[in-house]
Amino acid sequence: MTAADDTIHADARAALDAARVVFSPDRAATAAALWSAAQDLLQRLIARPELTGQALVGEVRRLGRLTLSDAHALVALAAWADRATGAASNEAEQLIVREAWIALDHAASPPMTAPATQAAPSPSVPAAAGAADRLRALPDDTSVPAPTSHRRRPLVRLGALTLLLAALGGGSWWWFAGRADRILERGVEAYQRGAREVARVAFAESARLDPNDARPLVYLGRMSREDGDLARARRLLTTAVRVAPGSAIANRELAALMLADGQPEIARRFYVRALEIDPADRSAQGFLGCALAKLNRTDEARRWFERAGPGDWQRCSPFSRVLASLSPHTE
Repeated sequence: MTAADDTIHADARAALDAARVVFSPDRAATAAALWSAAQDLLQRLIARPELTGQALVGEVRRLGRLTLSDAHALVALAAWADRATGAASNEAEQLIVREAWIALDHAASPPMTAPATQAAPSPSVPAAAGAADRLRALPDDTSVPAPTSHRRRPLVRLGALTLLLAALGGGSWWWFAGRADRILERGVEAYQRGAREVARVAFAESARLDPNDARPLVYLGRMSREDGDLARARRLLTTAVRVAPGSAIANRELAALMLADGQPEIARRFYVRALEIDPADRSAQGFLGCALAKLNRTDEARRWFERAGPGDWQRCSPFSRVLASLSPHTE
């Protein structure tokens, strides 16, 4: 390690010590202060003070100082700092802070140094040979003849290595994708039983693990709408529709948000889009009737209410008596 490397490493450790104070749970620092401390550490770590935000995280990742998971954690912190002004106020935000700190601690750890150069091997074993070749150089008591073509060995090893890397890559992808799905399932189960904060943390983690899956974003957006945080719900559901424009549920949830936000015309458009994707979606049919009723398009609203039949949308229907007559009669 050169003197310059020593200086950069010492500077990064000093920045990590400063960040440790900011990230202390007792301090309850704001999102902006947390990201500022994280950004200062990353800049010092690679001696690139001109880089900021996701570009900075990407460069640290490119240089091998962050794992993919750690990079996601820091991007999540940067995104939270962009939209929040105060300190972490719920379990999901506290999770973002904890994982970001773990990522910073990993990044500031000194990189592993290469092992010392070994003594020159025996002349009977080529210098570039691996462990397998050294074993071949030993006397062989079996009847299997040793390979005669030395040219084929590197190609065979290269092919085997390629297959191994492909298998490991596929296995890693399967494991991470499966993990995101399992966490999403736990979130759905928690949401259905009313454990909202547990569900919120699970959905946030699932979305972090698989940013291309709209489902956790849809649940987070729905929960924000139910909590009355329409601005956050709009950000989440707009992202969900952008990630999965062909999802009927994502379009329907964004429509529900627009209806709750007093924008029936925009709601109507997204309900129509949801029904173009899934014409049998009764919820989209019924609430499209609500949007049309608010737009005073009474005849169209009536047709959609009748098509949907009884459901929660009856509460916003001016034709509730008619719809009630469609419900099964009880004795």
